[in-house]
Amino acid sequence: MNVHPLQRAARNANLGSLHLTFFVTAIVTELCIRTQLWLTNYPQLGGHGLHIAHLLWGGLFMVIALAILLSFLGRGARQAAAVLAGVGFGFFIDELGKFITADNNYFFKPAAGIIYLVFIALYLSSRAFQRHRGLNEAERVRNAIELIGEATQGPFKAEYRDQALALLADVPASHPLREPLVALAAGIDTAPNPNPPWYRRLADGVGARYQRWAEQPWFHGAVIGVFVLWALASILAIAGLIFSAGFAGDAARVGFEEDSVGHLNFVNWATLVSTGFSTAFVAVGLTRLVRGERVEAYVWLTRALLVSIFVTRVFVFVESQFGGVFGIGVDVLLLISVRLMARQESRRTAPAADPAPPPRPAGATAPPALG
Repeated sequence: MNVHPLQRAARNANLGSLHLTFFVTAIVTELCIRTQLWLTNYPQLGGHGLHIAHLLWGGLFMVIALAILLSFLGRGARQAAAVLAGVGFGFFIDELGKFITADNNYFFKPAAGIIYLVFIALYLSSRAFQRHRGLNEAERVRNAIELIGEATQGPFKAEYRDQALALLADVPASHPLREPLVALAAGIDTAPNPNPPWYRRLADGVGARYQRWAEQPWFHGAVIGVFVLWALASILAIAGLIFSAGFAGDAARVGFEEDSVGHLNFVNWATLVSTGFSTAFVAVGLTRLVRGERVEAYVWLTRALLVSIFVTRVFVFVESQFGGVFGIGVDVLLLISVRLMARQESRRTAPAADPAPPPRPAGATAPPALG
């Protein structure tokens, strides 16, 4: 029976981390470009009738990333390609306004919202691909072989050996490659894992400190306080728009009319409606919190943030362009905080753990998830 090549292709167990590297690099590149252009008053690189557009730099970086993937083996090559591809895509997507307008308008106002939608679509597609199913038998063997192959590049990291053994631990004993690969991986001398690079140490340090903060009583109160302020501000903004149509006073009314309900366009209405849904979800979450139903409260607060991130912020970017970056940053930080609080609550209310499962083969650790 013929099998489609994509059905035979094995997924990389590290694909989640590689995709995240690509997304973060692309977003940071895009924001750096816009910030640099704003600070330097949008200069043009070229002269004498020539202009070297960002699109060309983006294509160059993506071609280099493709060349690395086609020419080299190993995890290091994939990581470098993910970074360079992200930089290239950031340069490329920055020029979107020029290629969707008849007059090549780089400052096309909805471009920021469309760019934001592109990143959302890519991220959701990546998550759906990762969650479609776990690694199958063939994928575990293929990934274990690649990890063992890292021993040809120099000292074999203990991290790679443990990951390979963990992958093989979930492969049936009847598989013809399982036992030879386990013996090979366990028999290779390993070197201690090197210190991670500075940026990873910095990120790990920030993450660890934030988790310690999340365990403090004041942290929960601060996060809930932010949600209360958010809900109040949203209610006041919505009420102001609704009642401004009947606002009395000539001078004051002139100032309000531009933002009154009668003067709202589609983007304004979409922002208003989605903000209303987020505010309602926050209200439900705070109500559950008052009743002591913490887990359910965190679920509703998470829903409010997801509506804000995936719906409201799209229209905010369309309306205010890259001025919406601060708001999305706050939303993401709140989402991380709520999930940490929900995880702590789940651990606190979890029943006693079941007896430990049988031990894995020597040297094996828990199998890595996709990413």
